[in-house]
Amino acid sequence: MGTPKALIEFEGQPLVVRVAERIAAVAHPVYLATGTPGRLGDLGLHEVEDVREGAGPLGGLIAGLEASPHALLAAVAADMPFASSQVLRLLAALHVNEDAVVPVTPSGLEPLHAVYSREALPALRDALDRGTFGLRAILQRLRVRLVTQDEWRAADPTGRFALNLNSPEDFSLLG
Repeated sequence: MGTPKALIEFEGQPLVVRVAERIAAVAHPVYLATGTPGRLGDLGLHEVEDVREGAGPLGGLIAGLEASPHALLAAVAADMPFASSQVLRLLAALHVNEDAVVPVTPSGLEPLHAVYSREALPALRDALDRGTFGLRAILQRLRVRLVTQDEWRAADPTGRFALNLNSPEDFSLLG
């Protein structure tokens, strides 16, 4: 992309700020897991440092869970411009005693628009120690409540919450 994806402007603001504002409608505090604090400049948002460099989203997820004062954490990727506070609220409401509550879309599991319990920390740390960084693979080892399209559709009839932008072409399709 030529620049950090999180800083690409979308509807007048950096993607990461847009996503943080959407999450802030249902979660407080909001943490940015940028890998290294300050990497994206001063965005006026609290950052947590990844627990291990190179661990991808897993490193940020663990850092966020450890920093959070709450038992549940909403985890959303910075490249999801239509992140949905309504879907996150639904996921949290469906949580009983699972490690994670994860929506399932036609594209599969959405581990980066999900809710995680602090109870997942030992399994997440174990995956990190074993060098397993992919969240979809890690979910196989957790107690997960899968939320089907029939369930989340009331919160987001379009399913756009799961759209992530991975290439310049993805951005041009939104125009």
